[in-house]
Amino acid sequence: MGVGGDSAGGASSAAALDTLAAYTTACAFFGEQLSAVGDADWGTATPCDGWDVRSLVTHVVLGEAMIVELFGGGDVATAPEVDTAVLGPNPMATWRGTAVAALDAVSAGNALDRIYPHPSGNFPGTVILGFRATENLIHGWDLAAACDRQVRLPDSLAERCLDFWKPVAGSGAISTHFGEPLMPPANAPAGLRLLALLGRWG
Repeated sequence: MGVGGDSAGGASSAAALDTLAAYTTACAFFGEQLSAVGDADWGTATPCDGWDVRSLVTHVVLGEAMIVELFGGGDVATAPEVDTAVLGPNPMATWRGTAVAALDAVSAGNALDRIYPHPSGNFPGTVILGFRATENLIHGWDLAAACDRQVRLPDSLAERCLDFWKPVAGSGAISTHFGEPLMPPANAPAGLRLLALLGRWG
């Protein structure tokens, strides 16, 4: 389902299952990259302008916490401020706890078929989780890049994220969340095309 897509009937159920699977895979990818962050890496700059590794991980943790709040019936009017103190003494444990709580929240009943008051507008759960899948995938790559490790984005998940953002390509919505799109190399695989779309060189 793309950004702004509607949801109804059986198609919604299929979209919900597909989106949940994508989000779960993306969270696992981010966790894998986070597990490789060393003690000396936390102050290292990332491809996200103005954010070091600690700030980037905080951003992702707060995103999962926002999912728990939204899907639990809360009203999140604005994106939470990035306060690295929320990571506590064990960032990996903090991330794991919020990721598990978010996965539990979005897996309950027909949670993904409802409309939620996201800071960017009112969206179905499938669209909000599409945002989160992209965030986890791309910021996982950002973590690896900051730590001088090369990783390849899973092609199937990258293709799905490309399809998700395709409806708003060229509108400025992408650069608001990530970066100005770049031109990918000719015949680039899905992972490199997604990175370029979101302002990153693979």
